[in-house]
Amino acid sequence: MIKLFALLTILLAARPNAAGSAPLARPSARPSPAQLSPDALFSRRALRRAKLLIQMRMFQFRNERLECVRAALLRQLPPDLRPQEPVTASPSPAPDACLR
Repeated sequence: MIKLFALLTILLAARPNAAGSAPLARPSARPSPAQLSPDALFSRRALRRAKLLIQMRMFQFRNERLECVRAALLRQLPPDLRPQEPVTASPSPAPDACLR
């Protein structure tokens, strides 16, 4: 959950400047009057895009983890019970990826 929050924060902070190459304004010496919500800071499109990117990454992590579990289960099976043909359509994960 913390990784998800950190990724969301990084993605939202890395949003390109909408003004393009406009000259930078000097920061004001006074603090802002109130904290703004993400809805007030970013457009709905930017928030939706960040959400979709995070969801896609989470699905990728889930698929990698499922492949690791599948490989571990296959290693535990006796040779005569293992499937004869390859079951996976995707390449098997790297051995060090399953150790995390």
